Amino acid sequence: MKKKTIGEKVGWMKYWQGSLAVILILVSACTSDANVIPEDTDKKSEETVVREPETKFGINIDPYTLQEGVVEDGWTLSHLLAPFGIDHASIMKADAAGRDSLVGLKYIVAGKPFTAFIPKGDTLGKADFIVYESSITDYFIFDFTDSLSVKRFEKPIDIERKTIIGEIVKNSNLTETINQQTGNIALTGELAESIAGIFAWSIDFFKLQAGDRFKVVYEEKSVEGIPFGMGRVEAVVFEHWKTPNYAFYFKLDSAHVEGYYDETGKEMKRPFLMAPVQFSRISSGFTSRRFHPVQKRYKAHLGTDYAAPTGTPIFSTADGTIIEATRSQFNGIYVKVRHNDVYMTQYLHMSRIEDGIRPGVRVKQGQTIGYVGSTGLATGPHVCYRFWKNGKQVDHRSQKLPKSEPLKEEVLPIYLENIREVKKELDDLSWKRKK
Repeated sequence: MKKKTIGEKVGWMKYWQGSLAVILILVSACTSDANVIPEDTDKKSEETVVREPETKFGINIDPYTLQEGVVEDGWTLSHLLAPFGIDHASIMKADAAGRDSLVGLKYIVAGKPFTAFIPKGDTLGKADFIVYESSITDYFIFDFTDSLSVKRFEKPIDIERKTIIGEIVKNSNLTETINQQTGNIALTGELAESIAGIFAWSIDFFKLQAGDRFKVVYEEKSVEGIPFGMGRVEAVVFEHWKTPNYAFYFKLDSAHVEGYYDETGKEMKRPFLMAPVQFSRISSGFTSRRFHPVQKRYKAHLGTDYAAPTGTPIFSTADGTIIEATRSQFNGIYVKVRHNDVYMTQYLHMSRIEDGIRPGVRVKQGQTIGYVGSTGLATGPHVCYRFWKNGKQVDHRSQKLPKSEPLKEEVLPIYLENIREVKKELDDLSWKRKK
């Protein structure tokens, strides 16, 4: 046999190396192909994702075109429904259904929004549903699909615990100070009224001065992220004339206890309110010598004048019995209340007396007995509040009136433990005002 030369051996080696490389490539390719999942198979393995339908007022809006608007002045239910293809007979039925006591829609109000749900492709524009929003929380759905119906619904209300800090500045008042912090007039009004109500027996809000300040822990109500009002004030400290006044809400069903109490457990409620009206101003105080603006002479003014718009409610400052509810030349329309053997109060220059207020009727503290006016000798709308002690007219703002009793001994430790954390929360809050 002929021996191979070195060159021939090298050639054979290259041949076998090349062949082996080809085989490895083919094997690798086959192996890789075996691990590849076809595209269609991969798609089939994915879970099917179902899209949730978009809704408004609980109604699927996919098949509808929505038309929104606002109720205009002078509109009746017919003005609202007729433009959306609702015939007269259906309007009458809808009106009757809305007036049902379980629904409670007696009329629609100008400025309130509505939404019509019109099927897509409906050339006549007849609505299946029309939603009328009577408030930020309540709405009514008129359903014209299978059988006509009117139902009332309420949007979910979120309640969030909030804190607010404020300081009275020169020429300001409680309402203005709160509104600077909230920027929401509805919330401002409720919060100011709540604070004034809690301290109605202990702080004279007509004597607030620059530097008076407050911290409040309260509940804020909102719908769809929009604040619209408040729940309960949980705790508040109002520093008036550099003296802190605390109040905490406390309820204990087993002891039939509920209300606001100070840091020592004394009830905030006392025998007399500090004033017979809210959010007004003192236009004239109690004095033995005042120049009368009508009679043009100096005379005693044995009462306190609270200027307020005509129609402002006037409250009885304490529980008592009506002894006079009439009219005279100088006092105008007035009401007089006997509270006990020691105290009487009188409310002058009313525009009118509240219905049902007459001699012999018992009234509760804070109950409306009449409305601010300018009857009798008066140059403008106000109530002249007069106060008798043992038959003598005195300045009610200088009186040392009885304080309330503390909680019972068996309840007091429970109360003090209950307020411990929230009082610490108030005390730890900085007095720095929000700019």
